[in-house]
Amino acid sequence: MIKFWTFKNNKNIDIVLIDDSKIFKGKIKFEALNNFSKQVENNKIPEGLFSIPFSYISKIENQKGKKDIKIYFSGDSEEELISKDSETKNEIFNYLREAISNMSYSKKTPSFFKYVKPQLFAIFFTTVIFIWSLYYAIQIENGVEYYLEGRAGLLSLIFSIGLLGVVKVIILFTLLIGIGVYSMIRKNKSRSEIEQLNR
Repeated sequence: MIKFWTFKNNKNIDIVLIDDSKIFKGKIKFEALNNFSKQVENNKIPEGLFSIPFSYISKIENQKGKKDIKIYFSGDSEEELISKDSETKNEIFNYLREAISNMSYSKKTPSFFKYVKPQLFAIFFTTVIFIWSLYYAIQIENGVEYYLEGRAGLLSLIFSIGLLGVVKVIILFTLLIGIGVYSMIRKNKSRSEIEQLNR
């Protein structure tokens, strides 16, 4: 059985089509919709669509409040099925849930730490660099002299930042950490219930 959904935009029509073993996505022109529908009625997959075999999929994710369904493959690659209408998006996900019967279903809201882990890591790393650079800046302003030997690396970068002086180092990293905190807060605001299909 073949089922498809259409989503109109300014220039053309986005298509999501599902048969017994694959997901298809693509775009067609407005005037091609009738011919497209006739081909599907005749149980034929129209040409020009990108196909995703069920067997390639490792995870499917449908997050409440988001406009897309994420489809994950091995190697961290992914594709998106985008629908501005949440009811249609949920209909597609539920259809996939029925069509791919060998995937397990789960539904949960991710924890704060798991959801914003990249932002937390960035803030932690930036804070470590800040403290390290500030230490050099204070030492240099107190008259301590340093001599770097060997190839340039992280240490020389941190030392170079320390040469900016205490005030500039504080201003620089206050800005960077502030951006990280703002990004984390925005990310957390999008935290919501996620439905998943997993291998």
